[in-house]
Amino acid sequence: MRLSAYIQERSDLTLVTNRDMHEQVKKNRGRPFIIQDRIPDIPRTPPAALKGRNNILFICSYAEDEPYHLVFEAARRLDPDVHIYVTGNYRKKNIDPGLLPANVSLTGYIPEERYVEMLNSVDATIDLTEREGCLVCGAYESVAVEKPQILSDTQALRRYFHKGAVYTPHTAQGIRDSIHALLRDRKRLEQEVRELKEQRSREWEIKRSALALLLEDMARGRAGHREVHLGEHGPASYASCSDAGWNKGEM
Repeated sequence: MRLSAYIQERSDLTLVTNRDMHEQVKKNRGRPFIIQDRIPDIPRTPPAALKGRNNILFICSYAEDEPYHLVFEAARRLDPDVHIYVTGNYRKKNIDPGLLPANVSLTGYIPEERYVEMLNSVDATIDLTEREGCLVCGAYESVAVEKPQILSDTQALRRYFHKGAVYTPHTAQGIRDSIHALLRDRKRLEQEVRELKEQRSREWEIKRSALALLLEDMARGRAGHREVHLGEHGPASYASCSDAGWNKGEM
């Protein structure tokens, strides 16, 4: 952390993804600029045949901040027609698929094409983190394919993914109840995630343009040390959480 603060204080600009990181960089006497990840371009594919009447993709890497064991326990409390597919390299945690409920399928680490197919095929997704201030990549990917999702109940996730999502406590019963709530309100949440995709894509273009102008000013020596902050939803080192990639779980 001391090295990060040292770099931020001496950098011309530090890009961050949310308000919490913005305030931290300011405390470190750096110059923050909020710009979240761009909503990715994920191709639409024909849906694959899946096992459940309702199918959910748990985007997981088995990292320390992911309460995956609670998702497994929640699955035991669900109707068998609700099937949960789980990405990621479960072998690194010595998980025995035979000990999991029948409505859980571990995909292992899968190629990008298969991951895209899964995103397009399921009814909804889950992506969880115990870290405050972390915008999980799976949430961006779910918005890209216009899928409602279940996210951890953190301020950062609530603020940015404020539509099309159910926010769950990290308990088995809470996750089970959140799945029920999502399936009950699925049509409304699907409409909301479409609206969110349009909103965040438009905002990102505005921030990108503002950042480009700022960098041009800095290159020409005109920016000085003025405060640059377009707000969390409008608009060097880069601060980010560890959640990375299209298909989490190989590392």
